[in-house]
Amino acid sequence: MPVEERMGSIPDFLLQKLYVKGSLRNTASGFELTIQNTLAPGTIVSFPPLQVDGVEYSLENTSAVLPDGSKASALDVSAESPMRFGISDKVKIQVQGQPLTAGPHKLVISAKTREAGLLRIAATDTIS
Repeated sequence: MPVEERMGSIPDFLLQKLYVKGSLRNTASGFELTIQNTLAPGTIVSFPPLQVDGVEYSLENTSAVLPDGSKASALDVSAESPMRFGISDKVKIQVQGQPLTAGPHKLVISAKTREAGLLRIAATDTIS
Protein backbone atom coordinates (compact mmCIF):
# COMPACT_ATOMS: atom_id res chain seq x y z
CA MET A 1 0.00 0.00 0.00
CA PRO A 2 1.49 3.42 -0.92
CA VAL A 3 2.49 5.65 2.00
CA GLU A 4 -0.10 8.30 1.08
CA GLU A 5 -2.90 5.75 1.45
CA ARG A 6 -1.85 4.99 5.02
CA MET A 7 -2.49 8.54 6.26
CA GLY A 8 -4.90 8.46 9.12
CA SER A 9 -3.89 5.00 10.33
CA ILE A 10 -3.01 6.51 13.72
CA PRO A 11 -5.95 8.11 15.56
CA ASP A 12 -5.78 11.89 16.15
CA PHE A 13 -5.94 11.50 19.94
CA LEU A 14 -2.71 9.45 19.84
CA LEU A 15 -0.99 11.87 17.46
CA GLN A 16 -1.81 14.78 19.78
CA LYS A 17 0.22 13.04 22.49
CA LEU A 18 3.34 13.53 20.34
CA TYR A 19 3.23 17.29 21.00
CA VAL A 20 4.86 18.34 24.27
CA LYS A 21 2.28 20.68 25.80
CA GLY A 22 3.84 23.88 27.11
CA SER A 23 6.90 23.63 24.82
CA LEU A 24 5.86 26.49 22.50
CA ARG A 25 8.01 29.50 23.29
CA ASN A 26 9.60 32.50 21.63
CA THR A 27 13.35 32.62 21.12
CA ALA A 28 15.77 35.42 20.24
CA SER A 29 15.45 34.44 16.56
CA GLY A 30 11.83 33.22 16.27
CA PHE A 31 10.05 30.43 18.12
CA GLU A 32 10.31 26.73 18.94
CA LEU A 33 8.27 23.74 20.06
CA THR A 34 8.96 20.11 20.95
CA ILE A 35 7.58 16.76 19.86
CA GLN A 36 8.27 13.50 21.70
CA ASN A 37 7.79 10.01 20.33
CA THR A 38 5.39 8.23 22.67
CA LEU A 39 4.12 5.69 20.11
CA ALA A 40 6.71 3.50 18.36
CA PRO A 41 10.13 3.83 16.71
CA GLY A 42 9.89 5.58 13.36
CA THR A 43 11.80 7.04 10.45
CA ILE A 44 10.98 10.58 9.36
CA VAL A 45 11.55 11.08 5.62
CA SER A 46 10.25 14.67 5.33
CA PHE A 47 8.79 17.56 7.26
CA PRO A 48 5.97 19.39 5.48
CA PRO A 49 5.82 23.09 6.51
CA LEU A 50 4.77 23.85 10.08
CA GLN A 51 1.56 25.84 10.44
CA VAL A 52 0.72 28.25 13.25
CA ASP A 53 -2.71 29.91 13.25
CA GLY A 54 -3.13 28.96 9.59
CA VAL A 55 0.20 30.53 8.55
CA GLU A 56 2.68 28.16 6.88
CA TYR A 57 6.36 28.57 7.78
CA SER A 58 9.04 28.01 5.16
CA LEU A 59 11.21 24.90 5.43
CA GLU A 60 14.21 27.12 4.67
CA ASN A 61 13.65 28.74 8.08
CA THR A 62 12.84 25.53 9.98
CA SER A 63 15.29 23.20 11.69
CA ALA A 64 15.19 20.28 14.10
CA VAL A 65 17.39 19.80 17.13
CA LEU A 66 17.82 16.04 17.42
CA PRO A 67 18.06 13.98 20.63
CA ASP A 68 21.87 13.89 20.36
CA GLY A 69 21.96 17.72 20.24
CA SER A 70 22.82 17.97 16.55
CA LYS A 71 20.80 20.30 14.35
CA ALA A 72 19.36 19.54 10.90
CA SER A 73 17.55 21.78 8.46
CA ALA A 74 14.04 20.57 7.65
CA LEU A 75 15.16 20.61 4.01
CA ASP A 76 17.90 18.06 4.77
CA VAL A 77 15.50 15.37 6.01
CA SER A 78 14.57 13.11 3.08
CA ALA A 79 14.07 9.50 2.05
CA GLU A 80 17.79 9.44 1.18
CA SER A 81 18.74 11.14 4.47
CA PRO A 82 16.03 10.13 6.97
CA MET A 83 15.83 11.00 10.65
CA ARG A 84 15.41 8.19 13.19
CA PHE A 85 12.71 9.01 15.74
CA GLY A 86 13.09 6.43 18.48
CA ILE A 87 10.65 5.79 21.29
CA SER A 88 10.92 8.58 23.94
CA ASP A 89 13.08 10.73 21.60
CA LYS A 90 12.40 14.46 21.79
CA VAL A 91 12.91 16.71 18.78
CA LYS A 92 12.86 20.48 19.15
CA ILE A 93 11.54 22.25 16.05
CA GLN A 94 12.91 25.77 15.65
CA VAL A 95 11.62 28.43 13.28
CA GLN A 96 13.67 31.52 12.36
CA GLY A 97 11.57 34.65 11.94
CA GLN A 98 9.15 36.79 13.87
CA PRO A 99 8.34 35.67 17.42
CA LEU A 100 4.71 34.74 18.04
CA THR A 101 2.31 37.03 19.87
CA ALA A 102 1.36 36.24 23.45
CA GLY A 103 -1.75 34.10 23.82
CA PRO A 104 -3.11 30.84 22.42
CA HIS A 105 -1.97 29.45 19.08
CA LYS A 106 -3.24 26.60 16.87
CA LEU A 107 -0.41 24.39 15.64
CA VAL A 108 -0.24 21.82 12.87
CA ILE A 109 3.00 19.85 12.91
CA SER A 110 3.43 17.32 10.11
CA ALA A 111 5.97 14.60 9.45
CA LYS A 112 6.07 11.96 6.76
CA THR A 113 7.31 8.60 8.03
CA ARG A 114 8.25 5.37 6.30
CA GLU A 115 6.18 3.35 8.72
CA ALA A 116 2.87 5.26 8.92
CA GLY A 117 2.91 7.79 6.08
CA LEU A 118 1.94 11.40 6.69
CA LEU A 119 1.30 12.24 10.34
CA ARG A 120 -0.55 15.47 11.10
CA ILE A 121 -0.36 16.61 14.72
CA ALA A 122 -2.91 19.29 15.62
CA ALA A 123 -2.37 21.02 18.96
CA THR A 124 -3.09 24.24 20.79
CA ASP A 125 -0.59 25.93 23.09
CA THR A 126 -0.12 29.33 24.66
CA ILE A 127 2.76 31.77 24.79
CA SER A 128 2.76 33.83 28.01
